Amino acid sequence: MKRSRWVLILCIAAAFFLWVVYTLSNEYTAYFRFPLEVETNLDGRANISQADNTLFLRGKTRGFYIIRYSWRKKSPSVKIFADQTLMGKYPDKNDKFFLLADDIHNLVNDALGEDFQVETILSDTIRLEYRQVQSRFVPVQFVSDISYMPQYMSFEPVRAYPDSVLVYAEEPYLDLIREVRTRKVTLNNLDQTVEGIARLEIPANARLSRSEINYEVMVSRYVEMSVEVPVTTRNVPSRRELIILPDKVTLQFRCPFDEAASIGAGDFSLVVDYNEFTGKAGGKITPALEEAPVMISHLQMTPQFVDGIIQNRY
Repeated sequence: MKRSRWVLILCIAAAFFLWVVYTLSNEYTAYFRFPLEVETNLDGRANISQADNTLFLRGKTRGFYIIRYSWRKKSPSVKIFADQTLMGKYPDKNDKFFLLADDIHNLVNDALGEDFQVETILSDTIRLEYRQVQSRFVPVQFVSDISYMPQYMSFEPVRAYPDSVLVYAEEPYLDLIREVRTRKVTLNNLDQTVEGIARLEIPANARLSRSEINYEVMVSRYVEMSVEVPVTTRNVPSRRELIILPDKVTLQFRCPFDEAASIGAGDFSLVVDYNEFTGKAGGKITPALEEAPVMISHLQMTPQFVDGIIQNRY
């Protein structure tokens, strides 16, 4: 008898549970309130504003959603992006703007997700504030980790398009922003030129005129070369003679394979300035490289230092 009673109780509990699940799985129409955060693209103004008034709407959703909403102490904000063309401006208030409910119905519906269907937005006008901000162009710093296949490298900096972006921020914050960095781009074992898109890191309390830039990494096959270049002198007084020892040094460098045949000793200029030489206590100096082909890299000079003898002319 007792066993039958327990079986009956378990059956009633299971039936009740199934009824609850079935009931909460159905869709119902209910009223909801949500804080609203609106991002926009107004020129010369902040891009995000929290609405002064709560978003009050009627919508259809499942019972589970309604129960979950009722139990929350604080409703999560609904975040939407509204183009500046939808913004209305209060004529007597400098930073005050508004949105009409009819204009954001679909935006709010999309923001709430597939489990919620907005029927009516009862808040007729959404009041917003977008303060004026300053702006200026700052350079883009391309952040990367690049490796190359053997005998390949880049002979010029990574090209960024554009190389600067417009930053919007209130004056105290704008003064602190000197550059905008990209997210780190990792490229491995390159053996040809690569193009891509890099996302920008948005500085705190600021917004950017764009969220990404294009980049190009110029990759070339290289060869290692060496040439013997004479060392010349400059600013030697008319009654003095500066003799350089040795009078020629060897330059070792890398250059693009396609340009190797056109590079020779005549493309380089090594100079020792008389005034700089006499100011050296040790009597040795590194010749200044004043001319060299643009597309060379990893330049080494042998020997690195030269001696000099000063003689009088008669």
